[in-house]
Amino acid sequence: MNGQMKNFNVNESAEKDKMAQEFIKTVNPYSTKPGLGIDLRSLAKYAKANNKNITLMTDSELKQFAIR
Repeated sequence: MNGQMKNFNVNESAEKDKMAQEFIKTVNPYSTKPGLGIDLRSLAKYAKANNKNITLMTDSELKQFAIR
C-alpha cells in the first residue's frame, strides 16, 4: 500500500465527525424526552415468556402495559 488509502480514511472520518457535531448541535441529548406511555421492560418480558413477537401483538395485549 502506498499510503493513499490511509489519507482517504482520515479525511472521511473527519467529515463524519463534522456531520456528527452538527447533529449534536440540533438535538440536545440531555433534555428530557416525553415518555412512551408503555412499560417496555414488562412488555419484553411478557413477549419472551409467551414466545410472541411484539410487533404481532394485538392492541388489547399492548394496552395491558400502558402507563398512563
